[in-house]
Amino acid sequence: MVKLNIRKPNTSRKTFKPRLDQLEGDAAEIFEIDRSNLVLQLQTLRYAIDESALEMEMVATERVFGKSVSGALMSGGLKLRLVARDLNRLLRLVERARAPKGPGRPDKKPKPRNRRKAQT
Repeated sequence: MVKLNIRKPNTSRKTFKPRLDQLEGDAAEIFEIDRSNLVLQLQTLRYAIDESALEMEMVATERVFGKSVSGALMSGGLKLRLVARDLNRLLRLVERARAPKGPGRPDKKPKPRNRRKAQT
């Protein structure tokens, strides 16, 4: 089996922890940082799933194990391709997302008060 040298996306394990005073002023910037981190994670996951599906389909095509196992590997590879396609759709939605116009955090909904029953 020939392995292609495909460059994997560079993933950073650093986390971003802003201070609370920065959250109020830079909500749009923080949104963009979070969005770009999520895009990178989705791309990495989609790449790994595509790679696995390709490997499974190649082993199934070569009939290394037998007909029944090869059939199961082929169907598993096709299912992984469907998952990768769904991830691709989600990736496109996240890429198009824009920061909300309103304040950074939504207001809390007031809790309903318990009313006393009228005495008769």
